[in-house]
Amino acid sequence: MPPPVAQERWSILAGIPKVLPTEPEANNKRKRRPAITISVDLNKPPNASILTIPRRVSSAPNNIWYPYVAAADPSGLLLLRATEPFTSTSCIYSYHLCDAATGKVAAIPRHFQTMCFHGMNAGLLRRGRRDFMVAELRPTHDGSGRATLLCFTAGRYNWVEKELTYSPPLDRHYFGEGVVSHAGMLWWIDLSYGILACDPFADEPELLYVPLPWVPDELPPPAGPISRGMYRCVKVSDGRLRHVQIHGNPNAPVVTMWALADPAPAGDWFHERTVAMADVWADQSYKDTSLPRSVPTLALIHPMNPDKVYFFINSCIFAVDLRLRKVVEFSQFSMPKPPPHLNISSHFVHVWQNDPSCRPDVLPSCFNKDNFSIGPDTKKLIKRFEAAHRRSTAAKPVTFPAAQSRGYF
Repeated sequence: MPPPVAQERWSILAGIPKVLPTEPEANNKRKRRPAITISVDLNKPPNASILTIPRRVSSAPNNIWYPYVAAADPSGLLLLRATEPFTSTSCIYSYHLCDAATGKVAAIPRHFQTMCFHGMNAGLLRRGRRDFMVAELRPTHDGSGRATLLCFTAGRYNWVEKELTYSPPLDRHYFGEGVVSHAGMLWWIDLSYGILACDPFADEPELLYVPLPWVPDELPPPAGPISRGMYRCVKVSDGRLRHVQIHGNPNAPVVTMWALADPAPAGDWFHERTVAMADVWADQSYKDTSLPRSVPTLALIHPMNPDKVYFFINSCIFAVDLRLRKVVEFSQFSMPKPPPHLNISSHFVHVWQNDPSCRPDVLPSCFNKDNFSIGPDTKKLIKRFEAAHRRSTAAKPVTFPAAQSRGYF
């Protein structure tokens, strides 16, 4: 009898990390500052696994900004978009690589361009066991079809800019929902436009456009494009890119799944399954959860079984087997909350298939520093912004009329 096949390890990684306050520094300034460390509290799905970082890496989430795990690679490397507010209405974003196995953090130098899309357009791609690249795509919105690809290879010290073209061109802002690594490429997702994909390691990358499936009865997100991930998501499952969408009448929604056919440039999606939520609500497995019969929010697709889709309702997460039309997993879901103007959705959770066999032979040289800092370039930028803010808000002498100066109003 053959031995049982080992199940692939995976976890649901929360997109917002937990931030711990930094311990006060010792009075002895000569005392060596302890090395910065991060950790990941791993939990079995459907519970959340949470990245924990110190305050010196990023500020804590607040009502406006929040640090965000932009990508989770099977090698154990995580791409973190950190925040550092310098006024009540302004914030500086920066990227960091976190190694879950060693707890090390490496600050990535800034490229000194405005971090548009709040860093939601950055992805992490691994080639082999040594090369890691952070790539940020910036499509223009002037109808020209131009885009800039900013690439940073881990272990080097500068960003490389590559000018690309894409079609159809956008004449409105790009609403990045996230970046997926699949089949040796990065796939930038805008749920209201489609997918742009390329291999950033290529000397001359070519952007591939893949339109998303269209339905006539789309459910409008309650907060506009910023919350489209509530009812639509694109994830990798069973080796394919899949698109799942909740649509139809709000009182009788349906869930539909498509898979991207080969070759990807053709942009053909084949329909896999459509399930009425009423069938799920009527099953005893759903009644046992005591959840309301309301439209849920999409969370993710099981990475190996595309028939299993996870949903959120309030603070609960549950998995539905679309083939059986029943709930197969259910739990309370605890993770750091997004700002109040955003709803928890597929944007705030990642499937993380942590595979030790993908560990790099040697960590990139940026991890070799014993002590962590946000980097001199970021410090200079913060000081420059603070100085500009002080100049713009500095009190100016005001000359009052003589009557007013005597107190006659």
